[in-house]
Amino acid sequence: MLVWLLSAAVVVELFTSQGCSSCPPADQLISQLAKNRGQVIPLAFHVDYWDHLGWRDPFSSRLWTQRQMMYVRAFHLNSAYTPQFVVNGARQSIEEASHAKPAGSVTLDVVRDAANIKATIRADAPPNSDIVLVVFENNVSTRIERGENEGRSTTDDAIVRKLLRVQNGTVTVPVDPSWKHLGVVVFLQDRTTLAIGAAAVAPAP
Repeated sequence: MLVWLLSAAVVVELFTSQGCSSCPPADQLISQLAKNRGQVIPLAFHVDYWDHLGWRDPFSSRLWTQRQMMYVRAFHLNSAYTPQFVVNGARQSIEEASHAKPAGSVTLDVVRDAANIKATIRADAPPNSDIVLVVFENNVSTRIERGENEGRSTTDDAIVRKLLRVQNGTVTVPVDPSWKHLGVVVFLQDRTTLAIGAAAVAPAP
């Protein structure tokens, strides 16, 4: 199975919503990064605080809002907003992050059956770091029927479906059989600074 080992990976997290009129350009950038996946690993977290304004984003989750709020507190921001990009767990550019020295290392092998993904992880994690596994889905089309983007048809990529903290070894992650174009990312994230030190990504077709 094809595996990208990224010693100097840049994980780009986007906090977005289909209910936000200013989000489509950011979503399109994530799709461009997804189609040219290499040293940059995009992940789109669809937050839920837009859902009461006319359109419930089918990919939204309270968990992703909570993850964004973790960054809001760490960055001493007044509030959350969309779209918001976080690069390697910090407020920095992709170019700046690409020149940083990796902290730790991680490799990843993935297989999938009808109901599960099995990911084998080998990580050399720095002290005070979590090993974080994310399942994402590409190429999902939606017709938005209400809200600020009413009438727009979208095709979203890098949609985060699951996030969990794991250990070295093989982990089995249940997935919905309707999720088609899946991939897995594993990254190392400092619990205090939230900096992401190393990452690996693999498809799970």
